[in-house]
Amino acid sequence: MKICTIVGVRKSGKTTTVTGLIKELKKRGYRVGTVKSVFCPEFSLDISDSNTWRHREAGADLVCVKGKKETDILLPADSSGDFYEKLPVDFLLLEGEYELCVPRIICAHKDAEVQERLTEETIAAAGRLAVEKKTYGGLRVYHSVEEIHELADLLETLPEAGFPLRKRPMFQKAAAFCQCGCHKAEKKLAHKKKLTAHPAGTDRKHIFLTGEKGVGKSTLLNRIVEKLGIVPVGYQTLPYEIGGVQKGFYLHSLMPMGEYENDSPILIRTGKGRKTAIPETFETLGTAVMGKVKDMPEKTVLIDELGKAEADAPGFQEALFSCLDTQSLVLGVLQKKTGAFTQAVAERQDVEVYEVTEKNRELLLDQICKKIKGFL
Repeated sequence: MKICTIVGVRKSGKTTTVTGLIKELKKRGYRVGTVKSVFCPEFSLDISDSNTWRHREAGADLVCVKGKKETDILLPADSSGDFYEKLPVDFLLLEGEYELCVPRIICAHKDAEVQERLTEETIAAAGRLAVEKKTYGGLRVYHSVEEIHELADLLETLPEAGFPLRKRPMFQKAAAFCQCGCHKAEKKLAHKKKLTAHPAGTDRKHIFLTGEKGVGKSTLLNRIVEKLGIVPVGYQTLPYEIGGVQKGFYLHSLMPMGEYENDSPILIRTGKGRKTAIPETFETLGTAVMGKVKDMPEKTVLIDELGKAEADAPGFQEALFSCLDTQSLVLGVLQKKTGAFTQAVAERQDVEVYEVTEKNRELLLDQICKKIKGFL
């Protein structure tokens, strides 16, 4: 068995390099295995109190989960890599493994990232750095797509791995920042605490509707506005179609926005069950809309809707909370259970959230209209 680890910062091309090598080595008839290192201390595929969790708690040395699509093997945490010797593969590619002293490929954007990760086992560099240079300090820098066959040639020259594998101390930057997303969650939680509620100091409350998808939240909001004769400012997120097929959603400002292009996409469907959010639209057009309505305290603000797409738009989030801190009445829709941002909106002392169901929609129409009349 030949082993190689591919390391580097986030978005430097590690996974592109690994998947490219898998395909190339498979073409050459090799059996290929991979191991992805996750540095989050809480990471586990198993779930507390599940049957498999109970098996492991009882002392099982190995637990298998057999399903219709795959069979998973759960082993205790092992940083030594000794069990790799038993894997039935010709090549084992390790993504993000820093502790084991095995041949190493460093993916990077710039020279400093390579220098930080250099060891005596380093055999090459790759990733986005290849756009700028072909060599670094005597190392060949491979393009992870165009030169993947040459990188596979290099791996074929590696010696067979000798077990037990030697170890070195964990690279501290890797240990400090896991790449499973929990660092993002921590940032969002901190952001949520920063933004949570400064009540407006009146009995008036902003009103948001929430509920299951397709229950009629936006329809009810529009009926409320129509029944009260309100001409709101703000924005709506609307679906768009191509050839009669819904392809995504766009943000539509209820006001002319001058230099900002209105009706900008916020979500594009890229395939069956696949979609891509465009947070930049909220950072530009969305933030501009919130900034404009902030100077219209006499107007009622419509926000339809808030959800996942805004999670990576901190500028928009700040602008929204600034709007909620004004004397404007905000009427909006919150997607259900979409993260720290929408939760922060719902938990404000000056926000009242109504759960919409098919059974209570008519009752809520009258109830909310009556409440709003008391504010206006």
